[in-house]
Order: sequence, then structure tokens, then C-alpha cells
Amino acid sequence: MSQNEIATVKDEVQDLEQSLKESEGVGIGTAAETIDRSAIKSQINRLQKQLAVHSAPKLSGRQKDEMVGREKELEDFFEKGLPSKYEMDHPAKCPGAVRKHMTWLKRCEKSGLVKEYRQIQRTLRPGEERSIEQLRQDGGRSKWV
Repeated sequence: MSQNEIATVKDEVQDLEQSLKESEGVGIGTAAETIDRSAIKSQINRLQKQLAVHSAPKLSGRQKDEMVGREKELEDFFEKGLPSKYEMDHPAKCPGAVRKHMTWLKRCEKSGLVKEYRQIQRTLRPGEERSIEQLRQDGGRSKWV
């Protein structure tokens, strides 16, 4: 999960806990009587389990080093054949840019490497993940003009 998704789930848990607190000690015949407290508690438990499963794990120094090494390997692999920003912005001016991009997608994204890279980014840098777009070279016009 991204940091925004985690924050949203945490806010939802707080809202549900607040609803439970508000419904405590309210007498019969009030609106609080119609609240299904067990359903709210089960939803809180479900959301807390979801947070535990999808939050970035705590890593030891060695695990971080291994992930940083894998991240570097993936970045080097992605940069080979990755179309430049100019090629992506001006495919009509760059013959073969679309084919280059489609080949890159087939090689990297369909093999699951992009998903692995995103997971590494979320684990190593929660809230400050790097995108594959940051790996693209600027690729000035001089190459094609």
C-alpha cells in the first residue's frame, strides 16, 4: 500500500473507533441502539489486519542492503531500452519510439519486474518512492534533428 492508502485506512479505523465510543453508555430508544457494535468491531479488526499485512516491514541492515542492491540491478536493467522523455513526448518525430516502448514493456512490465521495483521502493522509501519515469533520460532534440 502507498502512504496515502495507509493514512486513509488509519483514518477509517479512527472514525470507526470514535463511533464505538460515542455509542457506549447511550440508553435504549436512542439512535445509538441501532448501531451494530459487533460489525464495527469486526471491520476495525479487518482494517488493522490489512494494515499489518500491507505496511512496509521493518528490515534489518542486511535486508536493506540486499534490497538496495536489487533496486540498483533493476534500475540498470530498466534503463536498457527505456525510451527517453523526448521519445515518449514526441513519438512522431522519433521513428521506432513506439516499438521501443512496446518492447520495453514486454521485457520489463509483463515479467513482473516493475511490480517488484515498486514494492522495493515502498519498503525502502515509504512516502518518497521513486518512479520508473525518473529513470528516463532527457534525450534532447539533437539526437533526432
